[in-house]
Amino acid sequence: MTHVKIILPTAQMQPVSKDMGMTMPSWYDVMDLDERSKETCKGIEASAEKIHSILRDEHELSGLPYSRMVLAGFSQGGALSLFAGMQLEQALAGVLVLSGYLPCANKIRITEGLQDTPILHLHGEADPIVPYKELAESQRVAMDCGARRYSVKSYPDLAHSISPEVVNDMIEFLCQVLPPDNVGI
Repeated sequence: MTHVKIILPTAQMQPVSKDMGMTMPSWYDVMDLDERSKETCKGIEASAEKIHSILRDEHELSGLPYSRMVLAGFSQGGALSLFAGMQLEQALAGVLVLSGYLPCANKIRITEGLQDTPILHLHGEADPIVPYKELAESQRVAMDCGARRYSVKSYPDLAHSISPEVVNDMIEFLCQVLPPDNVGI
């Protein structure tokens, strides 16, 4: 995919409550994955704005349309990609969630016109960090909020990781939503 530019932002260092307050790269504070209905995700709005700003800058500086951009991430990065990607001002080509979940479900509001953004959520069934049940719950909540194209795929023996099969499924999705741009050929 030589026509694809990849930007990999890094989360800021901050304490994470779920991990005994240890300071680590984190997009927002995670209290616990078991009590999702009570989560506040302190810092998630600021992190979503940071992602939106990166996308805006890329659009303004290069002229790349949002419809040629994909948000993707692993674990908390996948969670933020889902949260931020559904609340942009423009529709993306897609959102790719790897071993993540929909954070702050009580705060998610899908921007009008983004309901048909393709979402692919890939998740290991043996994941001890983000429990497998989060895959179906995230899909259910997103669809209840209006998402219409939320696809999921699970991997029976995969823990909180990526495998060659996951990479192949990622590439297949990216090829579908970001075909080569033949402008100028």
